[in-house]
Amino acid sequence: MKLLVLDVEGTLFRAQVRLPGTTIDSTIWQGIANALGPDAIREEVATHKKWASGGYSSYTEWMKDTITIHKKYGLSKTLFQELIDSAQYNPGVLDALRNVDRSKYELLIVSGGFRELAARAQKDIGIIHAFAACEYLFGEDGKLKAYNLLPCDFEGKMAVIAVMLRECGIRSEDWIFIGDGINDLPVASQAPISIGYCPHPELRKKVTYTINDFSELPQILESLS
Repeated sequence: MKLLVLDVEGTLFRAQVRLPGTTIDSTIWQGIANALGPDAIREEVATHKKWASGGYSSYTEWMKDTITIHKKYGLSKTLFQELIDSAQYNPGVLDALRNVDRSKYELLIVSGGFRELAARAQKDIGIIHAFAACEYLFGEDGKLKAYNLLPCDFEGKMAVIAVMLRECGIRSEDWIFIGDGINDLPVASQAPISIGYCPHPELRKKVTYTINDFSELPQILESLS
């Protein structure tokens, strides 16, 4: 049995937004700022620059600043759900992952994005285990009231993977990672086998395999069985 670890934004789902002045493509995070308007975009871009310059002590602190922007500019439950529902899967994702032999591979989602998007993939693909960095809790008035944060992006993904390897009784050398972005570098650097989906140039240098369509995945997994 091997653990197949999946990133979400940019890997399972298309990363459709990259705001000017940022270096990370996004499905939902930047999509929210884009939907909230020019002032929200300006403040969101400022957080990216702060992160790049080492201005945050952790990924969780970065998320808190971004959430403050979402509250300030009136993110509603309706808009948030529209963005989750409108996210599009990358080519071949559903067929490839639905047909993974579950007697050989345990699937795990680890995302620096939203729990709600990860949950959609869980339902569509049939995945039991998922960790996502942020979950939004809206009040009856449709306004953002609270949130849940987990440090599971960048280096934080490795901590989650270690827990699940132990929980599933899988050896530390028996896992595969699939990601796309520069934020996936820490995981790809430690994964026994890594697969880059249309990867960022820096990630491309680290991964074992590169795919441009998930229809290419079954052949790789079969060769590793």
